[in-house]
Amino acid sequence: MKIRQRLALRFMIVSALVTGAILIFIYLFTRGFVHADFVDRLTQQSSLEVLHYATPHVRDVMPAGSFNLVNPSVSIYTRDGKTLYSRGEYNIPPTWLTFLQQNDVFNAERGEYTTAGRKHVVNDVLYFVFVSAKDLPGERELTFLRKATVTGWIVSLVLSYLSGVYFSGKALQPVTRVVEEVNQITEDNLGRRLEPDRKDAAVDEIDELILTFNALLGRIERAFVNQRRFVQNASHELKTPLTAIMAEVELALTRQRPPEEYQRTLHVVLQETERLATITQGLLTLARLEEGPKTEMNTLDVSELVDRTLAAFSLHHPERTVIREGKLGSAPLQGNFHLLQTALLNILDNAYKYSSGDISVILSSTDRDVTIVIQDYGIGIPPDDLQRIRVPLFRASNAWSIPGAGLGLSLVDRIVWVHRGTFQIASEEGEGTRCTVRLPLTS
Repeated sequence: MKIRQRLALRFMIVSALVTGAILIFIYLFTRGFVHADFVDRLTQQSSLEVLHYATPHVRDVMPAGSFNLVNPSVSIYTRDGKTLYSRGEYNIPPTWLTFLQQNDVFNAERGEYTTAGRKHVVNDVLYFVFVSAKDLPGERELTFLRKATVTGWIVSLVLSYLSGVYFSGKALQPVTRVVEEVNQITEDNLGRRLEPDRKDAAVDEIDELILTFNALLGRIERAFVNQRRFVQNASHELKTPLTAIMAEVELALTRQRPPEEYQRTLHVVLQETERLATITQGLLTLARLEEGPKTEMNTLDVSELVDRTLAAFSLHHPERTVIREGKLGSAPLQGNFHLLQTALLNILDNAYKYSSGDISVILSSTDRDVTIVIQDYGIGIPPDDLQRIRVPLFRASNAWSIPGAGLGLSLVDRIVWVHRGTFQIASEEGEGTRCTVRLPLTS
């Protein structure tokens, strides 16, 4: 069942309950009023009957049918229970007379008859008067009211359902329009956006849905663009070593060469193969990290992590000076030592490759997190490339002459994300790059 029908059905049910409650209240109130009015007319008839009995001349002034009763039965008794007057087919039980003798008022319903018993004093004589009758006009009115109530309730159900269908359709028209526009968006026109309804200046829920969907489309479009760029970059990075290998092998096969030439060719092939292996391993690691934070985590000390990372870097690059600033003390965090060390080494390797001076490592911590800043003073990153520098296999326009695969910062970004941290890059072309890693400490 569609939302339109569900809304209309719920609106009909609510309307049915409310309308039914109101109609039932009206019917019960009317029935009570009709009954009270009939009892009041019976009481007045009892007064008239006792006057007719005790003072016959009143008959000419007030006829017996003055209160619109149909064939009433009348019984008049003395104080000691003697019947003075009786008319009609309805008989009064002795217990009713006893009750009236002990009380001032008696009302009863038995079968189709309603009885009113009252005490009346006429010419200093006490009379007990009972008047019984069928309220035929009242029953006809109540029967008509019941039929009118049921008919009106059914009509209100139909009208409420139809109005619910109409108004829910009007309310869902913007949603229908959004669905139609979304169905027209494909991978070929991801730049298209939904247009909010400009008829009303106020932003409603549909406009919020459109804005949210446009934001989602923007993220999807960026993902597609990054995917295309990744394919282009991957093709370029993989093509370069493969082309070099093929060229060297073809050159070596053109004619017989001395052993030194073959060794040089094999050395080039080995270098390019290692480059291919590095790219493949980096892509594999990145793919595993993209699956989510499923890495085994242990409690580790950040100070030890930094010390061992700097020692490993100095072992491979003893000629480069690393200036360490700040202290961390005891700073435990939940993480994977190998991945975090890989991330820091990637940043240090970039600083080594793209600068020739000293490298600064600045450490600081709070009660909640630890911050590691790695600063170099090299070529920096052009502003146009800074936003895309984390894309896998993307390389800055001023870095193509320097060996690299364009995977280092992508891995750093993903590793830090797995550890619920943040990774920021600030750079100015020609002045250097500042990479900031912030990791949450174990509480």
